[in-house]
Amino acid sequence: MSDNKSLPTVLALGYFDSVHLGHQKVIKTAKEFADGIGARLVVFSFGGNLRAVLFGGNEKVVYTEKERESFYRSFGADDVFFAPITNDFLSLDKRSFLEYINQKYNVKGYVCGEDYRFGKNGDGTIKDIEQYASENNQYFKALPLENSDGEKISSTKIKKLLSVGDVEGANALLGREYSVSGVVFEDRKVGRKIGFPTTNVRLDNDKERLPDGVYLGGVEFDNKRYRAIVNYGARPTFDLKNKLVEAHIIDFSGDLYGKEIKVYFTSFMRGIRKFDSVEELKEQLEKDLQFVKGRKYD
Repeated sequence: MSDNKSLPTVLALGYFDSVHLGHQKVIKTAKEFADGIGARLVVFSFGGNLRAVLFGGNEKVVYTEKERESFYRSFGADDVFFAPITNDFLSLDKRSFLEYINQKYNVKGYVCGEDYRFGKNGDGTIKDIEQYASENNQYFKALPLENSDGEKISSTKIKKLLSVGDVEGANALLGREYSVSGVVFEDRKVGRKIGFPTTNVRLDNDKERLPDGVYLGGVEFDNKRYRAIVNYGARPTFDLKNKLVEAHIIDFSGDLYGKEIKVYFTSFMRGIRKFDSVEELKEQLEKDLQFVKGRKYD
């Protein structure tokens, strides 16, 4: 493999934590420029939960690092660099930050959003990159922010929508359906016993929480997608408080234990409640199934 420093590289700069429509535009624009000059595209981001480190508290993410990398590559990234969330790296001043990047890569250009900040305390702005690029004969482009209904599209807005169960609103800003990825594990198999087998994945601790509820959605594995009824949260009928993502995959039989899947959320259907009996729960699930089957699905 060639050394990083020897390969002409264009960098898409940003945290890109939700890979929303604005983030996608930055990555795609950087890809177009990279292809035009015969360079590779590297997305330069941060690993882990950057906001939790910077601001403390209970900051959550829309997507995990692994999920984000998958999206970056789907939009054209040849490689991804997740900068470390360490005191040493976060303490680099703005000039040192740019020099770090240029020591690591043979940089031919940078693309970012116009609100991009970097370096210690976020002191660096696009004017600093523009000046540095000019000094080093490098390309630089800062893209205007993407708006929806007159408001900036942001991960903060998307997390607020998700937190109240407005997945349709969040999906519009993401440019795709919100999803959760995970490895299927074997649970109690109660669903199977009542005719509604579920595929279960655990929630990553850092992921933004949706309200407990039943959602219209889908499950993707082996490059194929199926419609699904997705239970997100606790299971009060069985007095189980631990929260899972349970998906009943429509028109699919078989087990997926140990397989990595992606569970999509299309729209909120109903809240979760404690049923008086398993039979009553089964009757509601039958109604849910008929509702989903009656919906038009692309």
